[in-house]
Amino acid sequence: MRILITLIALLLGQLCLAQIPSLSIENSGEKQQLELSQLKVDVTVVGNIARTTYDMVFTNPLSRDLQGELSMPLANGQEICRYALEINGKLREGVIIEKIKARQAFEAVVRQKIDPGIVSKTKGNFFKTKLYPIPANGKKRVVLAFSETLQGDRHNLFYSLPVEASKPIGKFKLDVKVFKSDIKGEELKSEFENIQFDNKDNAYCLNFERTNYTAKKPIKFTIPRFNQSDYQLFTSEFNGETYFYLNVKPPKLGSTIKGNLQKISIYWDQSFTASKRNIEKELNLLQNYLTGIKGEKEINLIAFNLQVNTTKSFKIKRDASALIQHIRSLKYDGASCFDNLNFDTSCDEILLFSDGINTIGKTEILNSKIPLYAITSSTGSHYAFLKRLSVESNGEFIDLNRISIAKALNVMQSDEEKFISCSYNTSHIKELYPNRATSVGDYFEIAGILLTNKTQLRVNYGKKGEIKQSQSFEINKKNQADVARIWASKKIASLEFDEEINQKDILTLGQKFNIVTSNSSFIVLDRVEDYVAHKILPPEELREAYYNLLAKTKGRDELMPEEIERLNIQRVTSLATWYENSIKPVIKKKGETGGVWEDGEALEEIIPITRQEATPPPPPPRVANVLNIVESEDELEIMDSDCDMQEIVVVSELSSAKNIEKKSAIKVLAWLPDAPYLTALRNADDKDLESLYFKLKAENMNRPAFYIQVADFFFAKDLQELAIRILSNVLELDLENPELLKVVARRLLDENQSEMAIKIFEEIKNLRPEEPQSYRDLALAYEENKQYQKALDLYIEILNRNWNRFEAIKDVVLNEINALIDLHKSKLNLKNVNTKYIKAMPLDIRITLEWSSNENDIDLWVIDPNGEKCFYSHPRTQIGGKISSDFTRGYGPEEFSLKTAKRGTYTVYVKYFSESRQSITGPVTVYATLYTNYGKDNQEVKHIALQLVDNKETRQIGQLEFDN
Repeated sequence: MRILITLIALLLGQLCLAQIPSLSIENSGEKQQLELSQLKVDVTVVGNIARTTYDMVFTNPLSRDLQGELSMPLANGQEICRYALEINGKLREGVIIEKIKARQAFEAVVRQKIDPGIVSKTKGNFFKTKLYPIPANGKKRVVLAFSETLQGDRHNLFYSLPVEASKPIGKFKLDVKVFKSDIKGEELKSEFENIQFDNKDNAYCLNFERTNYTAKKPIKFTIPRFNQSDYQLFTSEFNGETYFYLNVKPPKLGSTIKGNLQKISIYWDQSFTASKRNIEKELNLLQNYLTGIKGEKEINLIAFNLQVNTTKSFKIKRDASALIQHIRSLKYDGASCFDNLNFDTSCDEILLFSDGINTIGKTEILNSKIPLYAITSSTGSHYAFLKRLSVESNGEFIDLNRISIAKALNVMQSDEEKFISCSYNTSHIKELYPNRATSVGDYFEIAGILLTNKTQLRVNYGKKGEIKQSQSFEINKKNQADVARIWASKKIASLEFDEEINQKDILTLGQKFNIVTSNSSFIVLDRVEDYVAHKILPPEELREAYYNLLAKTKGRDELMPEEIERLNIQRVTSLATWYENSIKPVIKKKGETGGVWEDGEALEEIIPITRQEATPPPPPPRVANVLNIVESEDELEIMDSDCDMQEIVVVSELSSAKNIEKKSAIKVLAWLPDAPYLTALRNADDKDLESLYFKLKAENMNRPAFYIQVADFFFAKDLQELAIRILSNVLELDLENPELLKVVARRLLDENQSEMAIKIFEEIKNLRPEEPQSYRDLALAYEENKQYQKALDLYIEILNRNWNRFEAIKDVVLNEINALIDLHKSKLNLKNVNTKYIKAMPLDIRITLEWSSNENDIDLWVIDPNGEKCFYSHPRTQIGGKISSDFTRGYGPEEFSLKTAKRGTYTVYVKYFSESRQSITGPVTVYATLYTNYGKDNQEVKHIALQLVDNKETRQIGQLEFDN
């Protein structure tokens, strides 16, 4: 007799999720979890597919509105299938749209301080949620649902519900419903807190409810896999079509032991995220596998992260301990870059141990001509990529979270028959999945669309396309449970083998069947006006109002290309007018002499300094072309133009304006943070630095500032390869975070790593294509890499589009286009450049400022030799200085331009006015670029990066000495 039992005891099997979803907030720089005051969980099981819905109420104890975030890895076979928020006392369902469009809508609505929510899937199989606002001293109700394929043995499936919590849950309710097939079930019992499953007509049901509930362990139960038969069949109607789902116990499949292998190549991922794998489990599998192969084997171990680090060869007969010990000694650090892998073609077999997450670059072109076994042991892996690599090479994908080592060994050691095809009447069944050869295991699933009431389906097993044995099943229509999503999920899995090509089809399926994919997101908006503004079809209850309002807004189209061109020409004309008439007569009030002046008014703002704060800690850093200034916890106010400068670079120049020799010096304030880990590194011997870094990393594992500051330390030591690896860890802390991506890319560009920086800037452009800064950053990187045509094409793309709140960037870009043309005209094709945009406007001095965060107001100030301050409210100076338009919300750039420079000192400040973000992801990073003789053959440039913490602060970041 098969019995369905809830158990507290530990069972083998996969958890539904590692924990109850929880909302994290930033409070005083620390991550905190909001209290979960109510939790209702609904579990539905159809065959071996479980759907778990969490209905949660979170409480905000603080006296301010918050933005909450949640990031969690999903296991192989898990998907997000529902998202809803309570708005005005009613639950509003999320709708699935393109990921980029959802993020744009979310951020636009947050800027209006209105109530949106979003759920997205990032690289690998991570999902993220963002909610705003979580009201001060209030509550937020959130509904999330996940679908998963349950694991088990040949007889039972295992389900686990994680309900452990550090604090009691005020109200807890659990409802479970396990659908039966048409096979008669047996009596069911339960051994959990005096409750049991009810045996109803078509399902087993369990209901459990408590107040102030605390669980010490997950709630787990087993489900008989097939009852009295070797298969389960479910069908359902959806949008006029009948979907079926067949869960089959396969026959005993033929198997042969693989021939002896002479040479095996092992590719071992040692990137930062690889440390989250179950390394010991992987080594256990590897050791058992290698020692089970007869004879002597040559094993090549290739360890990689950003690059291939080591290739070490081992000769193994029965003892693999030397290899295992060497792998245990590896350190896990840095981002991963699969672009650098060239799989060995001289070996018999390849073993890839990795989570498959490619942090930098793309993986589409990577493939193997040798059978490849892709092995992972971490949740959140890039399962689709690993499956593609293995299937296309006639290898196998092994997820050690889902199968035991014994089963994995069997897969690796033997050549077993697989599912190879289905035979059926194509007028009775269509779109059957899977549609390619697939390993089977203890069970096998097939889903398709039934076009008649009853038909026959034959499932074929074999090797290399040859059918060895088959099973036949009668597929008949009978509506029992919703299985349309299962079919859609299997079709999406098939399309993901060519994800780039099939993006549109994947998105369409996800939208139709409520499945979040790598290029889509769930979004919930507060008002119907928000859905109309972003052209997002809302849930059913808002559609009438949506269509009515949409009809009233028709005709409000985007600017036509001709209008955009006209406005661009106006900008060129305005810039040219300033350029030809940039110097203003000096006007002073009668009878007044001396002092500091702004348009004839005394400059009253005095900026004090304490020299102690400005002095860098010993030892001083090396002289470098780039200096990064990172703030400590103590506020540093640098307010004196006489402060000490640690870096002075003097360059000889010829001014094209006056044709006489000019000399300029760009002085950058060198100041290092006093974080304890940096003090420890400064005091260490050079030979101990790397080992000390790993010790310090263990104490600062998830802090981006740690990696940024420590990387700068190693850059200053001329240990560039190590510094780049350390810096790249930032990318793995929060996948697809544009702010962190930009911080790393800009730093790489400063260190002349333009090719790697380009890959990251390309990802930023793909993540945020609605922002012109994404295109400009990439263009600057291409220009640095001497790919001038690509840079020009991106600049022109900025000019040819309407950017709404970022239109002012075009003034800056027009200067950059004309400088590029002046310097590299012979290498450029100008056919796509409107000749009216071309106007040579070289400058003696140019300074640009930009920053990493979308929601900050940061300003550029420049004080010239006359003591006149050029800034947002005084954008023109007596000697011809000009500040571009003020960006009060996000990124910049702001630009100071001076056609003909006066001899003397130009002091550069940044003013941090306000922080608009509702949650703080870390200090905002400011980038300044100082040019002399901009757009001329003798152009010189220096870069500065600075992290700011406190708003309302002013920082001097450098001086520019101009001498003629």
